[in-house]
Amino acid sequence: MRLLTNMCWVLLAWSGIALAEPPPGHPSVDQAKQAMEVPSNEPLNYRGQVLQVIQSNDYTYLEVTSGEGKKLWLAAPRTEVAPQAWIRYGNGTVMHNFFSRKHQRTFDEVMFVERIAVDGN
Repeated sequence: MRLLTNMCWVLLAWSGIALAEPPPGHPSVDQAKQAMEVPSNEPLNYRGQVLQVIQSNDYTYLEVTSGEGKKLWLAAPRTEVAPQAWIRYGNGTVMHNFFSRKHQRTFDEVMFVERIAVDGN
């Protein structure tokens, strides 16, 4: 009986690891970081209002409404931003079906940007 119980625990632990793996062909965290490496003098031409903030280890995921009223997800270096704040951001690299291992969530589309700035206007 004890052997059966131990085997069940091993199978449960293994299945949890299997569920935590991103889908095949998914970019690694290092690839995502490289996507954010754009010139720091890039202008922040876009403006949006923050709808939702999800903090992660290295990133802050932000759901924002764009100037055209579209919703999109941004990933920026970890920073404190409050929901409803207005931010500015520049061009970034879009990744499709991006899996966040920490949050066990797949974002249909997320744009990795080098930086954001809270816009007081």
